[in-house]
Amino acid sequence: MKKILLILYLISTFVFGQSIQNSLLKNFKPFETPRTNCRPGTVYRISKDGIKYIVQDIKQIKSEVSSDGTLIGQMTFTSDELLTMLNLKFNSPFVTVEVQIKNATREYTEQANVDLVLWENDVAEDIMLDEESEYYLIRETVSSQNIVFRFSKKSFSQLVTGMQSLKEKGGEGVDFPYELSKKFSGPKRFFYLEENIKIP
Repeated sequence: MKKILLILYLISTFVFGQSIQNSLLKNFKPFETPRTNCRPGTVYRISKDGIKYIVQDIKQIKSEVSSDGTLIGQMTFTSDELLTMLNLKFNSPFVTVEVQIKNATREYTEQANVDLVLWENDVAEDIMLDEESEYYLIRETVSSQNIVFRFSKKSFSQLVTGMQSLKEKGGEGVDFPYELSKKFSGPKRFFYLEENIKIP
């Protein structure tokens, strides 16, 4: 019994330790790749075998735009997320990164409009047809033309592939001295906030 309690304590400590790292964009997830589609108002589903499918961009759901300037803070990613997003492979399950999003644009939906379209206009019933899938609505996105990911010395030492993509910056006392910059000719969506939706 004592061993079980100890294991549960260690797991909860680990999860809590990971969750407190996100000082930027709490509860947001990274897209697999930077993109111009999947705006707020897009519904996707996860099939019973774990495959993600875009169902529909619901045009009736309006998205508002906010210019948030430069955002900077820490975010914790899984190694799989960093592999698909940045082509960096780590031998650690979680990696804490300092992220700088320059001239960030936030697109978001308003609850009253979402409720009207999905439920009062019965759009949800028309598109949520697979009873064995989980359905999600993208509520917010964050996009930029210029984003920087910075890594600590510890994270750098855990890299399996992709070391050549990182540049060493800063001087003594810098917590995240290795960085990878992504620049695009136009804004790309990097992160999103989702809501699980179900037929009442």
